[in-house]
Amino acid sequence: MKKLISIGVALALLTMVVMPSAVAAQEEILPTTFAKIPFAIVGSGIQLVGEILDIVGTELTLPAWINSDLTEPIAQWAAGPMAWSVDMVGWGVTLMGSIMGAVEPLLGDTLPEGLDLPGLFNTVACALFQGYDAISGNFTDPCTA
Repeated sequence: MKKLISIGVALALLTMVVMPSAVAAQEEILPTTFAKIPFAIVGSGIQLVGEILDIVGTELTLPAWINSDLTEPIAQWAAGPMAWSVDMVGWGVTLMGSIMGAVEPLLGDTLPEGLDLPGLFNTVACALFQGYDAISGNFTDPCTA
């Protein structure tokens, strides 16, 4: 039991010393919109796993190919092309806003008074496309132009 605790303490100290430089060396993943932040978090987490594997992979007797060279393309894909699904959802919501704008007059009195269906869909779409710049703190609203 003492040996297990000693190994754990040694790994924790190694991580505290080595990880800051390893994490600083990785390519930073920044989201372009608020809605893409979860994808950036997943991508950064996958990068972190790769960096940890670089450090402790041999101690865990893992094959040499299981390292950050393997996880980096996965991380970049998760934060990039996979995040494009947010753009597709935004496009779909914008399309529904346009459709509701055309259909709303046909529905007549069946909708609650004051309900603006196209406006509701467009508000959601604008929130999905709201730009985010983590470095400069600039926030852009695509619907105020």
